[in-house]
Amino acid sequence: MFLHIGNSKILFNHEIIGIFNTDPLDKNTNKHLLETASYDALNVVSGHNKSRSFIVTEDEIYLSPISPLTLSKRHNSSR
Repeated sequence: MFLHIGNSKILFNHEIIGIFNTDPLDKNTNKHLLETASYDALNVVSGHNKSRSFIVTEDEIYLSPISPLTLSKRHNSSR
């Protein structure tokens, strides 16, 4: 199955390693991961500066305007 992560971008469920909150107050580890990710591996799905979540795959990190809770529910319901 697949997961819609915003702005017509779809990922296959088997590609997804994790879905995380981008809120820097949530985890310093998340902030550090996003800051140190290579520019080539980071894909911005949203046309806006406000990303609510990021999705980690084997090769890339996708920033999404959709909340991580909503993405997790969609991911779990499509299995």
